[in-house]
Amino acid sequence: MFEFGNVRFRPVEKEDLKQLHEWENDFEVIMYSRSRPMNFLNMAQLEKQYEDWVKEERELHFIVELVDSKEAIGIARIEKQDWANVKTASVGTYIGKKELWGKGLGRQITVALLEMSFHQLNADRCEAWSVEFNVRAHKALESCGFKKGGAMRQAIFVNGQKWDGFHFDILRDEYLSMRMDLLKQTLKDDLEGYLKKHCTIEGH
Repeated sequence: MFEFGNVRFRPVEKEDLKQLHEWENDFEVIMYSRSRPMNFLNMAQLEKQYEDWVKEERELHFIVELVDSKEAIGIARIEKQDWANVKTASVGTYIGKKELWGKGLGRQITVALLEMSFHQLNADRCEAWSVEFNVRAHKALESCGFKKGGAMRQAIFVNGQKWDGFHFDILRDEYLSMRMDLLKQTLKDDLEGYLKKHCTIEGH
């Protein structure tokens, strides 16, 4: 498990599928996270998806939960890619508890994914994707140093309208240049404990 401030990332377990079934069939949650709000999933489909996750070594799937209460609030993933000898981590997340939207947790989770990608998995770059109307996600990504790299014009059809899909990325050096500022802003009083736990190895 990976703790970052007041959130914890743990593996998805089979008993989590009931909660995922609720989130994956919430029109609004999936509209913003996947841009396919009509992509409903039954329990059998989720179970098959879970079995695929277990077998796939390139992808890490997490339940994001609050440290104190252990309440599951969303999911996150890191897909490890190695194309043309450049190690890329494709990251994504959504908060399933809609009452927690707009409270800064998306940004906190994104910084945690960057920490895992660059500081633990040694990625050269990170990338993320978002639909044009998901302004909250764009702000969270850009506040963490992601840059908008391009657009797939009118690639998504949602609620009777065609929307662009945006690609964001950040390079390792770009992240490292702002890392400590991001950690201070995000973790505040928890910074010292995080650095002691994740950034030092006794005897080195």
